[in-house]
Amino acid sequence: MDRFARWESTTVKVLGAIEFLFAFILILPLMVSIYFGEDISPFITIMPVLLLVGTLQFLLFRESKNFRAVNGLLMVGLAWVLVFGLGMYPYVIAGMNPLDALFESVSGFTTTGATIMADIESWPYGILVWRSMSQWVGGIAIIIIFMYILPMFGVGRSIFANELAGSGSSDYSVRMKNAAKSFIIVYSILTVINYVLLLLCGLSLVDATCLAFTTISTGGLMCRNDSLVGFSDLVQLITIFFMFLGGVNFYLHYRALYRHVKKVYRSNSEFKYLTLWFVGISTIVFLMILTKVSNMSILEPYDYIDLFTDVLFTTVSLGTSTGFYVIDYCTFPDQCIILLMIVAFIGASSGSTSGGVKFGRLRIIYEFIKNSLAKTLHPNAVTAVKVDGENVDDSSVFAALAIFMMYVVTLVVGSVLISMFGIHFVDALGLSIASVANGGLGFQNYGPTASLSELMAPVKLIMIGLMWLGRLEIMIALVFFTPSFWREMWLNHRAKKREKEFRD
Repeated sequence: MDRFARWESTTVKVLGAIEFLFAFILILPLMVSIYFGEDISPFITIMPVLLLVGTLQFLLFRESKNFRAVNGLLMVGLAWVLVFGLGMYPYVIAGMNPLDALFESVSGFTTTGATIMADIESWPYGILVWRSMSQWVGGIAIIIIFMYILPMFGVGRSIFANELAGSGSSDYSVRMKNAAKSFIIVYSILTVINYVLLLLCGLSLVDATCLAFTTISTGGLMCRNDSLVGFSDLVQLITIFFMFLGGVNFYLHYRALYRHVKKVYRSNSEFKYLTLWFVGISTIVFLMILTKVSNMSILEPYDYIDLFTDVLFTTVSLGTSTGFYVIDYCTFPDQCIILLMIVAFIGASSGSTSGGVKFGRLRIIYEFIKNSLAKTLHPNAVTAVKVDGENVDDSSVFAALAIFMMYVVTLVVGSVLISMFGIHFVDALGLSIASVANGGLGFQNYGPTASLSELMAPVKLIMIGLMWLGRLEIMIALVFFTPSFWREMWLNHRAKKREKEFRD
């Protein structure tokens, strides 16, 4: 197809491919709107434009000969801006104001799950399916960007290695392009399995579609006002299981489903620690709640089971940054709220669709601190940071420390900025955690049953920025705000211009 190319720009070519694919993503919500006799203009009006413009960009531009890391990072930033902008179009056409539409789009594609829809069930089914589908697409966006697009041009491999560092994936040797395809297939298989199980539980096509799209992607945007409160215990148990799978390193799913490796989960220490973490926190919260029950004699045995299941659902939902709820956890004792805030901030496994600091990074930091203490006692000893018996290189250790610190700094700054608009600091902290950890659920006055629709416009803009920062792992996003990045872009532009003048 290079014979059609007239100009040279890898970025424009890739953005054209995204626009072309975006048109096909709109087909499902379009079909849902047609089936229910709804207005199809939010989807049909933009599809021909995307197909035409995307095709022209892809054909008329060839890949750049000298595509550097700085160009790859800029392309990632522009890709997110493009997706956010295109994603808000259906909401605007459906009647939502532009800022709220942008908020909903960013929340969807970053798999955050925060929503400004006060009455979710009043919106057309097509919009609700699109809303959930945007999270499913966002769940694989990181895989596509960091494991397929960037490695094609020689960047992104170090980012991928850092993401999987400390997660038992150091022996991962499959080529990046094949790895991305394999991960996406595994992601799709898990979604289909979840969808079929939900249908067997008696859910409607729309409910099952929205729930399946937003569970494995750890998104949380459901098509019901009360999230999963009104669903059966069996549906909630299935959702717990698939939320947990969404928070597990997808390399393990790849080995289990593709390579048919036996005992792959049991042999992975991060998987075992993550399981114990969720069960342990749930048990502690459960016991704390029981200490506040004034008359335990009125509780039947099934009440204890239901309460523990609700607590486990809440812990897994917050820990995997999914954002579903089956109970208003803001009614829990204050100590429980603090524990759940910590769970939401930490997140789940590296290499998963969840947000937060990630469990694997905390393990690296823990081993680093343990080694530092050992060096204090034995200054001449030669020690290395090890996870699962394997050495973790210094670059991964420093990256884990830097990202953790930037998460903390971003969380504090975000909380302060939000509190400047008259919101109590605890509420602001909850909104900041919900955004930067891509969890979607806040605390206290902005808990699971509260609406974000009444938030001031500046607060929504701050949350939009935090959602984007959290999804791009803080460090990558902050690169765009450094003078050195733009200086590098300028120098690269001048070098290309001189090269073109020399050829002419």
